[in-house]
Amino acid sequence: MTSEEASLEDIDVSGLGVEQRQYALIYPASIMPRETVYSVYLEARKRAIQAGVAFLRHVMPRSLVVRQLRPEDLGLPGPDWRFSVRKGVNELLRTVIPADRAIVVFGFYNQSPQPRVQQLELWRGSSRRLVLVLQEVYTRGYDPIGILVEFEVLRPGDELRLIGYSTSEGEELLGMLGYVAEPQGFLSREPP
Repeated sequence: MTSEEASLEDIDVSGLGVEQRQYALIYPASIMPRETVYSVYLEARKRAIQAGVAFLRHVMPRSLVVRQLRPEDLGLPGPDWRFSVRKGVNELLRTVIPADRAIVVFGFYNQSPQPRVQQLELWRGSSRRLVLVLQEVYTRGYDPIGILVEFEVLRPGDELRLIGYSTSEGEELLGMLGYVAEPQGFLSREPP
């Protein structure tokens, strides 16, 4: 079987010097998927980690670390996923993935008491990769979380844009579920 034919399930990360670390959670347990879909969340998380490693293991000779995606990884200032939105179309973020990092996005969630963003679009360069209609989730009373059927792998040099369509002005706590694969030692664990 060639590497092109191998599926994500065939990738054994145990021999690649990969450390799986869970940093401080950026979302409370109250918005996790309900018990009926928790296994879907766990499978998506596993496949996201494998996808990041699969891409970078051929690029980076050093040991890799796989960690949870943080707002700072995408150029946001805070420890939380906080956006100021106005009514209408909002470019929530625009960033270019660094040359030594891969990011895998496998879901979105909303912690806002009164969600304003009703639709999200994820763009990679000039290609719209995903449209997520959050309004359906809110009106049906589901947990404010969406796990993607096909996760998005962002490679070094890719431009990522997140566009939100908002019904009103204010702050939105709208986060991304994902993982970062990078060479070991990039993220300092020491307090400033």
